[in-house]
Amino acid sequence: MKKIFILVAMAVAAVVMTGCTTTTTSDGASLMPTPKSTHPGYEAQYDLKAQRVSGKATIHVLFGLIAWGADGFADNSELSTFSFLPSSSNFAKSAAVYNTCQANKVDTLVGTRYRVTTTDYVVYKNVKCEVAGFPATMVGAKLKKAYVVPGGNPAILWSAEKPTVLK
Repeated sequence: MKKIFILVAMAVAAVVMTGCTTTTTSDGASLMPTPKSTHPGYEAQYDLKAQRVSGKATIHVLFGLIAWGADGFADNSELSTFSFLPSSSNFAKSAAVYNTCQANKVDTLVGTRYRVTTTDYVVYKNVKCEVAGFPATMVGAKLKKAYVVPGGNPAILWSAEKPTVLK
């Protein structure tokens, strides 16, 4: 009986102490980000720099519920969506974007690429994220105007500049 108990204890210890590491690289490249505002009548104007910048963040998660390790998170990164159990990799991505923007004194990153490395133990998870992208600083906003798009189903298109399809 004592040998069986020792074997079971060793098996449980091996499962708890052994971790799994996963590394993913994603291309989060997108067009110029659209600002989140309560008034749909304005379009942000950005000054985009040609030099790519990078940054990183590490998030620690205990029991899949308690997370720590970041000083802040990027609000408009659209990565930290609300749910009962939020994604730790999205938290790490948002923290990496925040750290990069703070270090380079910019408002957002365009054409972002993420490299997420997750080391997962049964009760503890370590998520490291590296982000690279082109820095953009918001320099102003233009009032959007309504343009009617002709056709079978006419629609109203809000834009700061007249769309090329209507010129």
